[in-house]
Amino acid sequence: MIWLYYTEKGDYEKAEPLLLKALEGRRLRLGDTHPHTVDSLNHLIELYEAWNKPEKVDEWRAKLPQNEDFEE
Repeated sequence: MIWLYYTEKGDYEKAEPLLLKALEGRRLRLGDTHPHTVDSLNHLIELYEAWNKPEKVDEWRAKLPQNEDFEE
C-alpha cells in the first residue's frame, strides 16, 4: 500500500491518484456498497482530512452509503 507510505510522509499529491484509482477499481468490480469499496472511500476521506481539505472531505463523505445499504 504505497499510498499509505505517501500519506504518512505528507506527500498527499502522490497518494491521492493512487487512492482514487483503487476506489474506482473497487467500485467497478464490487459495487458502491461493498465493504472493500467503503474502506477505500474512507481512506480517501482520511487523506483529505490529513491534507486539510475540508471541502473534499465533505464531498467524499456524502458519497458514503447509508448503513442500511451495506451488504451483509
